[in-house]
Amino acid sequence: MSGPDTDASSSLPAPFPVGRRITLKDIAVHCGVSVAAVSYAMRDNPRIPPHTRLAIRKAADELGYRPDPFLSALVSYRPDVKTARLLGEVAVIYPCEKTSPHSRLFRFHRECFGKRMADHGYSVSDFYLNTLDYSAKRLRQILLARNIRGLVLGWGFEPQTLAEFPWQEFVVVSTERVIVHPGLDRISMNHFRAIRDVMDKIRAKGHHRIGLIYHDDAPLAVKKNLLGSYLVEMEMAGELDARLHAFEYKRGESPARFLKWLKASRPDALLSHRRIDPAFFQKAGVKFPRDYGYAVAEIDDAEPGVDSGVYVVEAMGRMLANMLVRKIVTYDKVALDTEGQILLVNGVWQDGVTL
Repeated sequence: MSGPDTDASSSLPAPFPVGRRITLKDIAVHCGVSVAAVSYAMRDNPRIPPHTRLAIRKAADELGYRPDPFLSALVSYRPDVKTARLLGEVAVIYPCEKTSPHSRLFRFHRECFGKRMADHGYSVSDFYLNTLDYSAKRLRQILLARNIRGLVLGWGFEPQTLAEFPWQEFVVVSTERVIVHPGLDRISMNHFRAIRDVMDKIRAKGHHRIGLIYHDDAPLAVKKNLLGSYLVEMEMAGELDARLHAFEYKRGESPARFLKWLKASRPDALLSHRRIDPAFFQKAGVKFPRDYGYAVAEIDDAEPGVDSGVYVVEAMGRMLANMLVRKIVTYDKVALDTEGQILLVNGVWQDGVTL
């Protein structure tokens, strides 16, 4: 057996089976040192000589060691632990390419989520399924080999995406409005609350003929939530008008249809589900608030200051991280025979120059 001052990274053994988690004991046996020495070295404790620490950490990396996310979470939550926290790794799974509208829009939530996970002691890796062409089986193998047990599902999933994936082996939180699997817990924007808050703000400015705009690529469930909330609010205020139809905006289209809708519906204010490219309104010759009041119910991709509306970026990312860590700590893996819960996130209203 080699002593603590020997080259601990020499003569690596044959690779471990895919999915087999490398432990501190495996590293200790390979390096010829104690488990305690490996533990100290992985935490960069000065009681282990620098060159031995480096050799042990190099061997751990070559063996494919990843800290156990469950144990890391428990350690980070113990108030009596004074040493540096062990880091775990979680993954964000995207069904679309990195450049797709869904992925680009979600990146703002991803940034806030990543910062909050770092506070908890976790790194975050991104997997783009369309780009990597992963099958459910291959994705499982890679996640297990890297000891990733905590997963977040980004936007763009369809009900049959990863239909054969073994969700029950992982801790999962979905941000997708589409139900990827009934057993997954989900986090979603509280559209009912957002619509009510925005319409109250618009009315406070003296507008009452409020026209609703939603994006054509929004999930059907979101469209139903938006339209249902809008109609209820208009009915309760006695402002419901059969001539005031909702407008479905298509990204990249000319403003011709929009102008026709404005003429037929005659709104005095616009309530949009998400932000619309300002160039679209410029081409239409429409200025806010000169011509119409304008506010947005769900702003994911901008800082406050321009559009009046409900901003959800920080709230969504923070709640997503906190929920995932709680589930990791409690070993709350997906139960396929139990319907998942949905947690609604309330954004924060911010005044802009459009209302």
